[in-house]
Parts: sequence; C-alpha cells; structure tokens
Amino acid sequence: MAKLPFSRVVEVTVTRQDRFPTRDGFGVPLILTSQAAAPVSAGTRTKVYGSMEEVAAEWNAADEAYKAALSAFSQNPRPKQLKIGFIDAGTLDTVPSPAMADELDAVYAADSDWYWLQFTAEFRDQSVLDAAVAWAEAKNIQLFLDSNDARLESAPVATPGPTDNIAVRNQTAYDRTSVFYHHEPEHYVAAAASGYTATRDFDQVDSAYTLKFKRLRGITPVNKASAAVQAITGFVPDKGLDKDEGHFANTYVDIGGLPMVVEGSTLSSAFIDEIHTSDWLIARTQETLLGILANNDVVPYTNTGIHMLVAGVEQVMQRAFKAGLIADVEDADSGDLLPAYEITVEAVEDVPAAQRRNRVAPDINCTFRYAGAVHYATVNYTMQF
Repeated sequence: MAKLPFSRVVEVTVTRQDRFPTRDGFGVPLILTSQAAAPVSAGTRTKVYGSMEEVAAEWNAADEAYKAALSAFSQNPRPKQLKIGFIDAGTLDTVPSPAMADELDAVYAADSDWYWLQFTAEFRDQSVLDAAVAWAEAKNIQLFLDSNDARLESAPVATPGPTDNIAVRNQTAYDRTSVFYHHEPEHYVAAAASGYTATRDFDQVDSAYTLKFKRLRGITPVNKASAAVQAITGFVPDKGLDKDEGHFANTYVDIGGLPMVVEGSTLSSAFIDEIHTSDWLIARTQETLLGILANNDVVPYTNTGIHMLVAGVEQVMQRAFKAGLIADVEDADSGDLLPAYEITVEAVEDVPAAQRRNRVAPDINCTFRYAGAVHYATVNYTMQF
C-alpha cells in the first residue's frame, strides 16, 4: 500500500542557527620562560598543561617554569589548565627594547588563547619588562609581575628614574599590569595569584571576586610591619589607595592569623577584578551581537530590529547580574532585588537618514553600577550608662 509523504499536509523544516563566534576565555594563565632546550622554543611558542603531573613529565623541579606552574596549580580552586611559553632572552637588551615587544608579538601570533601573563624569575625586576608593561596595555590580557625589589618597602620617590623599581616607574600609567612583591625570591606570588583569578568564570552564578583577602597556598606571608606594607600597596586605612603613600603593588601578609593578599590592585590603582570584568563584558557583548547578526536572515533597520540587538545587551547584563558583577537595587513595591542597569537607544525615526543608508545602528547605551567589593570597614560602638 502506497504511503503518501507527510509533506502533503505538514511541512516541517529545521534550521540550525549554529553560526556563533568563538568565546574568549579568561581561565588560562601563560608563564613565559627563556630556558633553552625545553619543551617550548621559538618553533613551539606555547604548550598547554592540564595538571602538575603533566608539567612534571616534561620539566625538572629545578626549572623556573616548573616552580611557577607549581604555584599556580597549588591553589584551591586551581586552574583547569595553564600554558608555558618561550621567549628568546638572547634578543633582549638590558634596557626597554622593541625586541621584547617583538618576542611577545611572536608568542601572541602563535597562540592568543590565554589571559593572565607572567614571567619566570630570570626576568624579575629587569628594566626590559617596561616594554612588556607597555605591550600588555594594548592587549586584552592582564600582566602579573613578581618583584623582589626591597625599595618597594619605602615610600615612592617624587620623580622616579630609569633605575627605580618597576612599580614606581609605571605607577598610575597602566591598567593591565599588577606587581606582586615578596622579599623571598623563591616565591612565585604572581603565578599563585593567577592560579586563583583564572578560576573566576563570570559565565557562572556568583563568580564575582576581589583578590584582596585571598589565601595563596605555598606562599609565606612577608614578615613586614605596617609602614612597609603601606609603602608597597599605597593603601591607607580609612582612606584607600594613595599614590603618595605607596607603589600600588601587591603583597602577601598575615592579618589576624590569616594569610592574605593585599590589595589586589593594578599599577593605575584600578582593581584586578575591575579590568577582568570590563574585558569579559566587551567580549561577551561582541560575541552575542555578532551571533544575532550572523544567525538571522536580516536584522531590519527598524525599532524592532534594533531591539533585537538591545535584547543581546540585556542578555549579557543579566548574566553579569547573576555573576554578582552588577550592583542591585531593591524594588520599592515588591522588595525584590533588581539589577541596577539602564539600557537606552535612539529611536530609528530620529537617526539621520545618511546613517540609516549606511546601515550603522544607533548607539546602544548601557549604564550600570559595578558591585565592586568592600576592602575596609569601620564600626563605632557607643556604650551608654
């Protein structure tokens, strides 16, 4: 008996909207070394490792890359993976040089899938790192530098020279570099810190963080008094960061018997989590809007079409709110907590005809309050009789 096709009465098609851009990741630290005859080289710029066992299979415990990786993988939680990369120190001068930028460009061209950058000990406190600081500012990364320069324990000089410590030479100028001071050179505080920050996934609920107060496993707190710590960090109790008081570097201390990072800042006095959040917001918004444009036959230049893009921004903002990045406000009627952001866009009718002809959408403006973190608190008691 002949069976007629369903399509005579019901036509069903499935269109897979699967054209989505690759998502930027923020969970991978990169440790750069200049060690020769290693698993990485000028021919193989980076290699990924998923555990300390994998690192130990290819590196010796005496290798600086091994020590840095151990600091990162010792954290709890620890990163799912890290990378070790190679730059040729033989091409680098002892003063800031384009050669450092050339080497970093070569690494980035070979592999740009990482976010937290560090160097092994042979580069520590070398002036050539100034070129790395400048390079990092133009990239979507964060640079964590270790320092053993004891001058960080003294108040900043008014006019720093080329031989002063790397933090004071670059203070206030760079958002993407953070310096981590320890007086004991065997410690990799920067790698330990990145081992923690690399686990903070803003695509997950309640993933907001501040690096201050965090324990770094395997790192011994510095045995320094308040004056030295204030000079290192620039943090003044009841006031906050002050460039006249300190270098905006970070260190690891013991407060109340608890080992912890202070202050979690970059050299500009921004906080590491702020830069991380900004980069995540930009990446996710670009990816979301590109996905909308690529997966629709057309996003019409109408108010309906523009609000398709607005909905993409709304999606990112909702995810940021769930992560804890956006401050909340209380609804006056229900008492519910709501995300404190506002999205506005010009009506299509008000957009100049020439702009509509060129198919350039009106600006979508989103204002929100960053939730941030509390770093200092004061309590006043009044005893009455």
